[in-house]
Amino acid sequence: MGFVQASLLAGLGAVAVPVIVHLLFRRRARPVDLGTLRFLKIAVRQDTRRRKLKRWLLLALRVACVALLVLLFARPYRSESTSGGTTGLTILLIDRSASMGRQRDGVRLIDHALRDLPRVLAGIPANSRVEAAWFDKRVEPMGTSSDDDRGSLAVLEAPTTLTGGTDFAIALSWAAARCNAARGSGPLAVHVITDVQRTGFGSLEEFVFPKDVPVRLWDVGKAGVANVAVTDVRPGNLLVPADRPTTVQATVFNAQSVPLDRLPVRLRLANDGKVVDIPAVASAAAGASATVSFETPPLRPGLWQGTVSVAIEDELPLDNARHVAIYAAKKPHVLFVDGASRNVAALGEGYFLEAALRLTPPGEPAADGPFGVIVVPYTGDARLPDLGQVDVLVVANVASFSTSDAAKIRAFLARGGGAVVFGGNNLGPGSVASYAAADLLTGEVTGTHTARDVPFRIAEFAGEHLVLAPFADPQHGDLRRLTFSGCTRIVPAAGSRVLARLRDRTPLLLERQVGTKRVLWWTAAAGREHGEWSRSRLFLPLVHQLVRSAAGVAGAGPVRDLPAAGELPGVRQTSEGWEVRNLEPQESELDSCTPEEFASRLGVTLIKDSDSPALAEQPDSEDQRAGELWPWLWLALVVCWAVEGLLANRTVA
Repeated sequence: MGFVQASLLAGLGAVAVPVIVHLLFRRRARPVDLGTLRFLKIAVRQDTRRRKLKRWLLLALRVACVALLVLLFARPYRSESTSGGTTGLTILLIDRSASMGRQRDGVRLIDHALRDLPRVLAGIPANSRVEAAWFDKRVEPMGTSSDDDRGSLAVLEAPTTLTGGTDFAIALSWAAARCNAARGSGPLAVHVITDVQRTGFGSLEEFVFPKDVPVRLWDVGKAGVANVAVTDVRPGNLLVPADRPTTVQATVFNAQSVPLDRLPVRLRLANDGKVVDIPAVASAAAGASATVSFETPPLRPGLWQGTVSVAIEDELPLDNARHVAIYAAKKPHVLFVDGASRNVAALGEGYFLEAALRLTPPGEPAADGPFGVIVVPYTGDARLPDLGQVDVLVVANVASFSTSDAAKIRAFLARGGGAVVFGGNNLGPGSVASYAAADLLTGEVTGTHTARDVPFRIAEFAGEHLVLAPFADPQHGDLRRLTFSGCTRIVPAAGSRVLARLRDRTPLLLERQVGTKRVLWWTAAAGREHGEWSRSRLFLPLVHQLVRSAAGVAGAGPVRDLPAAGELPGVRQTSEGWEVRNLEPQESELDSCTPEEFASRLGVTLIKDSDSPALAEQPDSEDQRAGELWPWLWLALVVCWAVEGLLANRTVA
């Protein structure tokens, strides 16, 4: 049995009030000499016994009402964890975040934590089952220890590299789930060994921890903080045009108690033997940040990767540098294969598409257009040129390909090329064989699908996809406003993803990607065969997004900026491009919080331990605890109060 507000139990002293009132106002009999009234004396004696019994019962009810009212405010709860068993469970959480890599007395904090493990284990009941886990932004269980093999935890080895962010909420949520699963087996407890970093509480919106599970906090941190960190690096864009300069901004955070004065900061980028090295200085007050800007020279095509670093020795060397990568993209070479060309260009289906590929969107500096475009009319006996220098193949309303051209396209896609296919009335079931030979199919082509009474409109699209992300915000253009009089109907094949559908569920945009190979199908014709959508102001940005996505340079391009999440910081290549992983900025803020703040923010019950710096407290909370008894106390109080009222009306005090 436990109490949320144990201090209110002092109110039980108020039970003396009804006793005192009962004693002060009890009825006292006075002897009166009357005649011989033998039968009256017998009746009075019997009535006196009944009234005496009622008075004692009334006193008991009043005392019970006072006691129940005090207990109701004290809010007792049932310690379910101790019922039904004697084994119990103890959860041991060890912080392995980046801040645990700093040193105290020449030893890392995480090594101090492991040195304290035997002392922690000694305080755990011998018959309690132990489950241990590392935690940062995620929890990694280490297995279960019993009476016989706790020695494996005592000789545990610390990770060599610590790069994760601290999140107490995630760790304690995992511990709460394990404790709830073990209820009825015996006592439950959680031990947390950490540096109690103030920035490590994570998201607490839905976090709830059971009050009847005590938490013991073992603080292995250090009081003084002397750290300088590069907490953010922001290129003007992760994807920039090749042979053009760009800017890089970095944020330097000074967590020291003294100001920084012209601290050397350096940007270093490298690409295939070519190195860009730019120095700068940063000045910042104690506890403040400074922004440093770097202007790069023109960057030749390819991936430029490196670091922004500060020249200083401090407690956490890992955050003295932050990795950065910029992809300088050359202008994609596009081969436009027009399957519905006319002698008069303006009458051809590809006229609007070719114009869109040659135009530059507003705000972009390339005066000669964003793509290098070659147009091939593909009618009659036309053949495709060599695709060795082509980055993206755009196919519009082509009925079929010759055997040799299909082989060229298949080889082009196999080496990582991209393709965008536009529908049209030339495509039908007879196109399937040659498109399959060219490896361009995303599904079965069944022919032209024509709107009857009202034009087609887009019903849904994948706004999170790189192609359609700019159109997720209606302020940038609402795709649902586009209308189509028809499209090429395609039944999606396995492995193909539908990115946009019309209102009758017909696919409008499909994607098939295998490795670096990407094929996109826009099933409406690029000209006026399937409506006037090519005259919309969305036509140009949509065409550019399709072609850039096929070239692998849509959005931020092939570079992704991600938190380290337990991995070693750096730049690594993946199947979809490059990942830049860095420490989370909050890990550079090394201030620790007090046990009181830890318990208050997480809503946990800290138990004072002679070997632990944690303080015992039971924070108040309006949430109902597991196993609380107040509903039953309230019911008992109402019943006692009602019975007391009925009895008091029939009893002379």
